[in-house]
Amino acid sequence: MKFAAAKTATAAAALLLALAACSEDAGSNGGNGDGGEDPVFAAMKTWDACEVLDNLQPITDFMGIEGWGSSTAAGGEPQTREYDSTWYPDSIGCGNLIYLGENDWTGAGGELGVAIAPAESEDAASTLFEERTANANAAGSGGTDFQETSISGPWDEGFLYTWSGGGESPNTQIVARDGQWVFTFDLDHTLDYGLENRGEPALAFTEDELHQWLIDTYLPEVNQIVNDKIAEVQ
Repeated sequence: MKFAAAKTATAAAALLLALAACSEDAGSNGGNGDGGEDPVFAAMKTWDACEVLDNLQPITDFMGIEGWGSSTAAGGEPQTREYDSTWYPDSIGCGNLIYLGENDWTGAGGELGVAIAPAESEDAASTLFEERTANANAAGSGGTDFQETSISGPWDEGFLYTWSGGGESPNTQIVARDGQWVFTFDLDHTLDYGLENRGEPALAFTEDELHQWLIDTYLPEVNQIVNDKIAEVQ
């Protein structure tokens, strides 16, 4: 009986050693080793999107935005959205209603929001990218003059979508992915009545100018800002 008990104890000890070895192997082959959350994903979820993106000041300057938080009045500022809020699922966000100033005989308003969606891996980010592009396509297909423009480096993949909504209001959406995060830009605003009535823009930008600036200037800047901040975590 003593011999049998000794054999049982030895077998149990061997099993524990084997399980420990498997655990060490799992930790050395990828992941965090402790089963915890990816550190980049964990950190990005706590960011303040408005703070990271300079309170959207570059966009404010380029578009001549005079007011945030109202489509008819000057003043205000963009509003931060915490991770996974109702308006920004799986994302941190920054945005608000916007006022673009005089627009011939009336004023121009709209809404603008940007979001950063972190993920635990590139595969998970690719899934988010596919979901976001599907949503943009669905939204654009309900308007007129829907167009899709591909976005390349420094992004792994991306698209800029444009269409006209109700009242011929211009709509612009961007979905771009780099590594384990996805960036989105969502804008709609009043039609430029100066162009419509007189052939001269009343707003500080034309749609073509805005889209070119977003692709050539703003998106590369956002990519650099976010990746520099990610590097502080890694």
